[in-house]
Amino acid sequence: MSDSKRSKGNEIGPKIQQKLLLTTVEKTYLQVLETPIYLLAQRYGSKEYLTEFGEEYFTSMKDLHHELEMLLPFLNLTDEQEKIAEYIIYNIDSKGKIRITAQELSDEFGVAVEEAQNLINTIYEEFFQEINQFSSLEDEYIIPDVIMTPEYVEVKKIEVKDPVVSKALALREETLTRICELLRSANEYFLKGYRKYPQLLTMRYVARNIGLSISTVSRAVKNKYVSTPRGTLLLRQFFGRVISSEILKEEIKELLRLDPKLTDNQLAILLRSIGIDISRRTVNKYRNML
Repeated sequence: MSDSKRSKGNEIGPKIQQKLLLTTVEKTYLQVLETPIYLLAQRYGSKEYLTEFGEEYFTSMKDLHHELEMLLPFLNLTDEQEKIAEYIIYNIDSKGKIRITAQELSDEFGVAVEEAQNLINTIYEEFFQEINQFSSLEDEYIIPDVIMTPEYVEVKKIEVKDPVVSKALALREETLTRICELLRSANEYFLKGYRKYPQLLTMRYVARNIGLSISTVSRAVKNKYVSTPRGTLLLRQFFGRVISSEILKEEIKELLRLDPKLTDNQLAILLRSIGIDISRRTVNKYRNML
């Protein structure tokens, strides 16, 4: 390499490094962006400040059981299976371990041991992120970061005297508001109870539409909860939660029971109407399985 090229390379290097340097506000913004509101309140306010949000808040394990119970409709279980699933959920301890065996479930509910084990496996496979998250917390308090209704979005906030932190918190509020406004717009029917499942968006789509990076969107939704008319949900549930193959097959089977003459395209349209985005080809694949 010639000296002139080396010289140009040395000139470019510092410029790139300079662009990578973050201001104090930007660093603080990234830190507070991925931090749930209850931890921010504890860090910059006081624990008693949490009561000013006007909502009841629970210890982590009580909230885990409540959270998983709210997610049960996503599994599309029968009434009997849902009763057993609730029993399983309330027998998950603070470390995320199950306190009962498949045999004990079989004896308690009069079902086959294999079916009982399948239900345990389903809960741990479908909700492993929720279970892992809550079981890693000890004596923490969890409250929603956002209130989302069909009409509006409200991001909870705290006030601090430090101007740098205050600016970072204001940017955090703006970021969450923009993300949740897009989610609210896409999920009006779900929030009103007309759809069984939420309309899922990808982080790439959200980032592109509100002019942020995917990593920023990912930070913003990390460990956040949103209070909706459908219950308090993890914010990430609006981002590409995969509907299990068992749910897809059960939904297709139910639709075909009501009308065996439905085409694959008609089935795809009906499934989208309840919040399951699926292609005609995928419908055909599961239909053939049935």
